[in-house]
Amino acid sequence: MTTTNDHDRAMTWAALLGKWTEFAQSALALPDNDEGGRLKKAVPAIITLQAVTHACAELHDLQPDERALGADRAEMLIHKHAGELNQIWIGEPMPEAIIEIVEDVQLALRAATKGGWEWVVAEESIVTPHPSEILEAMVASGFEGDLFLPTPGVPIFQHAPAAFVRGIDPDSELGSMVFELIPAFLEGAGEPGQVSIARQVYRQFDFSRGGPVRDLVQPMDATLTPGQPLLIPAILVGVVQPISLPIPGTEHQKPLPVEFEASE
Repeated sequence: MTTTNDHDRAMTWAALLGKWTEFAQSALALPDNDEGGRLKKAVPAIITLQAVTHACAELHDLQPDERALGADRAEMLIHKHAGELNQIWIGEPMPEAIIEIVEDVQLALRAATKGGWEWVVAEESIVTPHPSEILEAMVASGFEGDLFLPTPGVPIFQHAPAAFVRGIDPDSELGSMVFELIPAFLEGAGEPGQVSIARQVYRQFDFSRGGPVRDLVQPMDATLTPGQPLLIPAILVGVVQPISLPIPGTEHQKPLPVEFEASE
């Protein structure tokens, strides 16, 4: 049976196809020399990259194994056609509009594969117990995405990320349950916000000053960062991960400054 979403998706792709056809036809009128010739050659790559950009927004509708294949395919297409554009403008400045097309598709893939929903600490701190109950409830209900939670018993301080989830539609029945369980477990986080990539909290130490000195927040795909990562993978692709029990005494850590990577 065709759903409303299926109908809307078909209409969206039909509209896009019309625009791309119009764009390709208009490119035929361009001169064959210099910039006009380069734009003519670039038409197939431009259309493909724009199609990938829109397709990335639908990756979350696929099953986990299909989602991984789709992401791999998108990455291959981006590499191939962005490379073609670089070759077309080799030795010449690439138009800003073309640069934006490449950047848009790269961001779309990043958001589709690494993006999700994040909860940030709203109160002075959050200290969570072992999450076994929430993990069992989520997996038993069919959750097949990824979930990151605080290390049990270790405080996460105000403004720092406290949880991250991806691979779930918040408007679905399962999503509604997940988006109730997580804040109830955290008890002290604000409203969830959509982010393009998960962020990690690194507790950094200076033992000459007696211990931890700050919590640094960075994207999880950042280069190796010194410090103790405070968010741990609780569920990966629908599989509950081993999580140690809280270490007594860690919950009494005095508040630390929470700092963010300069680029954020």
